[in-house]
Amino acid sequence: MRTKYLTLCLIFLVFAIAGCHRSPKTNVTEFIVTLDEQPLEDANIGLIPKDANGVAAFGTTDNSGKCQTQTLFGRANGGTAAGEYVVTVSKLKEKPTGRNLTNPDTGTVSPEIKNVESLPLLYVNETTTPFAVEVKPGNNSFTLELKSNPGRRPK
Repeated sequence: MRTKYLTLCLIFLVFAIAGCHRSPKTNVTEFIVTLDEQPLEDANIGLIPKDANGVAAFGTTDNSGKCQTQTLFGRANGGTAAGEYVVTVSKLKEKPTGRNLTNPDTGTVSPEIKNVESLPLLYVNETTTPFAVEVKPGNNSFTLELKSNPGRRPK
């Protein structure tokens, strides 16, 4: 009897949690990202809502520098909720540390690798990025032009 009660409680909890999550209405949102006028491949785009009740979104650029965004619980390339966003751009690359690691199970030695940011930190940080967009109902397309040496951020 106790097991049956716990099972029913667990099922109720799962459905209650699932029912609390409602995906917002999303709008097709495409970005074209360049670095020094060349398409930027494998860059991670982050949309941080300016409104505290907004829904964040993200995407990753393809080899032509294009990406479509999606919300955390949305479908792939499903779009972004309408609203104002700060946009961050990040691209990590692997860099050897100069040290070797040994696999304790196999004894195999391989170089230690760490991920490092390859873009200027200006674009990575939500408080310094120069990019902001407003997603409107319908289709949205934005171009982000990054520079390897961006200099000072305009005021």
